[in-house]
Amino acid sequence: MSEREEAVSARVRVGVAGGGLIAQTAHLPLLARLADRFELVALADPSETVREALRARYGVRAHADWRAMLSEEALDAIVVCAPNGTHADIVLTALKSGLHVLVEKPLCLDPQDVERICQRRDESGRVVQIGYHKRYDAGYESLLSALPENGEDLRFVDVVTYDPWMGRPPFVPSDLVVGRDVPEQERRTVAEREREQVEAAVGVGDPMSVRVFSDLYAGAFVHDVNLVNGVLSHLGVELPARPVSAGHWTDGKAAGYWAAGKAANIAFRLPSGVGWQNAWVLLEGLEEYFQTASFAFGDQIHRLRFSSPYLREHATVHEITGAAAGAARQSRSAQIKDAYLAQLEHFHACIAEGAQCRTPAELARLDLQTLREAFLVDLAQGAPR
Repeated sequence: MSEREEAVSARVRVGVAGGGLIAQTAHLPLLARLADRFELVALADPSETVREALRARYGVRAHADWRAMLSEEALDAIVVCAPNGTHADIVLTALKSGLHVLVEKPLCLDPQDVERICQRRDESGRVVQIGYHKRYDAGYESLLSALPENGEDLRFVDVVTYDPWMGRPPFVPSDLVVGRDVPEQERRTVAEREREQVEAAVGVGDPMSVRVFSDLYAGAFVHDVNLVNGVLSHLGVELPARPVSAGHWTDGKAAGYWAAGKAANIAFRLPSGVGWQNAWVLLEGLEEYFQTASFAFGDQIHRLRFSSPYLREHATVHEITGAAAGAARQSRSAQIKDAYLAQLEHFHACIAEGAQCRTPAELARLDLQTLREAFLVDLAQGAPR
């Protein structure tokens, strides 16, 4: 083993692209916590307010542009927390620079970019891990271990999220730094790249379509779709699911977080004929986050209840409802595990020990194609825009 390989196996030098909500609530504090495995070297964010605050907080070098960080810092890996429309460019450039990559969902917006990323990853021999944190959740692991041997008796899948708008207390730290000073030219450049990718993916590039596909479908629904695809794959159920109806609702006056809509719902049909319902509802007056994922079989129902992903050490509840000897039977286990911590530990194991990545770039093929088809159904069915 070379000196460089020994150094990487002991401590990975990492930079973070994007210092927003998910970086501040999860990745930056956890990278600092895992100081025996990661050396947090630098971060990049276009907001001077954000990067100066985080530079002082974590004692790292700060850059206004992720390209400068990649060219000026000696890094082994990068964690991508930047806006959705930048993900493909950052991942491809990082791989070209010989870096390992942990990228927040979505991997990219255009399904064709998945193939480019996989090819460059294979050429570089580096790790690309998607931040599907639910795959590292103890409740998800408990569910997989308790499911039937196969999906022959699966009858229905139901995923519902009631979102209270989590970009505020009590869901985020009180010291969250918000960057309202991003240069206008940077905003326009990022918005244009996002528009180009959405148009390449779904054939439309008007502002509302871009917001709905990028923020709602690829940004929010992607976690649910990946969760369900993971469970169905574990059961050996034939995929992909096909959308039979889809729609979203907005009052037409929303901006920022609400611009993508206030409610959305997709109905899928599996090749076997089994139905899968996925719904998301924004309830900005609520003070608690609710998400359930249910899998109904002929003799039992498995249900996961998730708390806010930003409250990282809250329990995920796994419930099993069934019958035994003619009587109702129910079991309930509360699984506490920091899924974001677990995925960073796994990222290090993939780099330093050659562990097989649990959430590789290939997963985005199925997820993005499923969401792309659902969005096209949404367009065709004429949801209010």
